[in-house]
Amino acid sequence: MPLIGMGTINFEFLKIKTGSVDGARAQFEEMIQDLVGVIHPDFSTVEANPGDWGIDAYLGSLTGGDVDVWQSKYFIDDFGESQKSQIREAYEQALKCARREGYTLASWTLCMPRNLDGPNEKWWTDWKKKKEKADSVKICLWNQAKLRSLLLSEDASGIRNHYFNPTVALPDAPYRPTVPLVDFDQYEGALFVRQLRHAGMFECDDAKEEFFNAEILSHEVTDKAVVEEMQALARSKSEVSSLWAQRFNTYCQANPAGPLVGLYVDVMDAVRDHHPKLPAAIRSGLTHAFGMVHQRVNDGRAGWARDYRDVARGHFESSADPKVPSSKTALDAAASEAGGDSNG
Repeated sequence: MPLIGMGTINFEFLKIKTGSVDGARAQFEEMIQDLVGVIHPDFSTVEANPGDWGIDAYLGSLTGGDVDVWQSKYFIDDFGESQKSQIREAYEQALKCARREGYTLASWTLCMPRNLDGPNEKWWTDWKKKKEKADSVKICLWNQAKLRSLLLSEDASGIRNHYFNPTVALPDAPYRPTVPLVDFDQYEGALFVRQLRHAGMFECDDAKEEFFNAEILSHEVTDKAVVEEMQALARSKSEVSSLWAQRFNTYCQANPAGPLVGLYVDVMDAVRDHHPKLPAAIRSGLTHAFGMVHQRVNDGRAGWARDYRDVARGHFESSADPKVPSSKTALDAAASEAGGDSNG
């Protein structure tokens, strides 16, 4: 399995590790708490309910006396007016809560995974001096350089390893799961079943389940309308159809008058061999690939006997509703019975 991260201190890695900025923000906050704990083992924190009092970690007593506060901000991509505003708001929130709850904000430390450039460093210094003079609060900055220094210390080796050691990246399942078909009778009047029986094949339950899963796949891809997935589905169906057409023509040439015995098995064997080469974007399993053949048959564009077009024409002319029941509806019903999620 692939590894992500090289064990080096790179705060961007938290986004990759968690898969999102929000996840990285939460990890960064926990890391700050762990680092404060190395320096001050008796530190504590405040759970957001709904607010966090402007505190990610603190030292002291919230019932009175001096309290030192650490506030984390995962500013990793940009630092501009928006970030400055968030810093001011976080500080004012911590000061406001201290006054409201009756303790003294002795120090306030901002923790962020970046260093400031010249103009922003000047802004920070000017703002810090102004607030320290006005509020009698010691204001500190744990920037990227300070955090690296803390993480590289011997006492913080466990924290460094926990957050930055290489992580195994678990790949997505190569193929989507299949969904069991509960009501086999719903497809009894479908054209693909009629074509199978016309060619002398009367055990059709497996074909029904294959068709059912291919329909689910088609519905999901169509509903999501992701261009890459829609193109992959179209290509998959085209390739599977070509496998049928090539063998159908060969069987017709080899036996100009008689039944096309063995065509079905030969086509499905070819689909099985070709399946690993189908586009990976839709993660179609072998059952789904088999079902794509049945979908084409059900559309009247393929079959298992030389006169499959006549069978299809007769089916559509005699059927009041040539469409088979919606597999998406059937899937929802199956999921409801199982009490689970149908999307796998």
